[in-house]
Amino acid sequence: MRKRVALALVFVLVILALSGCVATDNNGPITLVDDFDREIVLEEPAQKIISLVPSSTEILFALGVGDRVVGASDFCNYPEEALSITRVGGFDVPNLELIVSLEPDLVFAASLHKDTVEALEGMGIAVLALDPQNIQEIYANIELMAQAVGKKKAGEDLIKDMKGRLASVATALEGLRDAERPVVFYEVWYPGIMVAGEGTFIDEIITLAGGKNMAWGIPRWGSIQEEEILSRNPDFIFHGYPDTDSSFFATREGWDVITAVAEDSIYFVDPDITSRTGPRIAEAVEAFARILHPDLFK
Repeated sequence: MRKRVALALVFVLVILALSGCVATDNNGPITLVDDFDREIVLEEPAQKIISLVPSSTEILFALGVGDRVVGASDFCNYPEEALSITRVGGFDVPNLELIVSLEPDLVFAASLHKDTVEALEGMGIAVLALDPQNIQEIYANIELMAQAVGKKKAGEDLIKDMKGRLASVATALEGLRDAERPVVFYEVWYPGIMVAGEGTFIDEIITLAGGKNMAWGIPRWGSIQEEEILSRNPDFIFHGYPDTDSSFFATREGWDVITAVAEDSIYFVDPDITSRTGPRIAEAVEAFARILHPDLFK
């Protein structure tokens, strides 16, 4: 009798495998609330996904469901496997007709996709809009996405790994005095200088890495005058312009008196790592910390 039951169980498992069923952590309908405070109900974990956001694409692959992504934005370039996914247009203006033709059961969007979200909703396509502003909200988005694809455990593991990496940096910086935290200028845009001010995840990256964000007192993504930069005199400059070097700053009139320029403490950082609200935020903190405090990370 036991042998028959065992054989029957094996038979059922084989049938499920051949039918393409995917093991998930969810049973029954899934109710989700996105960053637009919209409620989305999925009858089952999403199997055909379109990602309009590079960070969402990275999270999906990190959760182990990259093979379910049938469409992605032109800027979704990580991991390498993402490059083979069908492109559905630019980051801000996706191709709605192409998206519909791919018959997704879930689309991941961002805060700037308000019109796209409304249009897709009108066509009966489920959309989750994400707009994390800090690392805690990135964790929350990972949990939400993991729930949407039926990979709750994978989401928990991913967050645990990120927290562990950040905890290791914090341990290395333990006991760091305020005077030992260098002033860091992260230039988002030039000319018309834009900085990542207070309340941004880049501000958080700098702080967690043992630095002081030069853009104190500036809310979120704001502008700053050159005279103010000279006055605040940053010790380090970080930028994300791949085709430039330190001369990009040294040739600016009057900038030669800035400590970071005088001491050539100017560093290119991959904007894909620092500007995407996904798993590689932990990598960004580690990279900044190694530059700001090399003696603590030998």
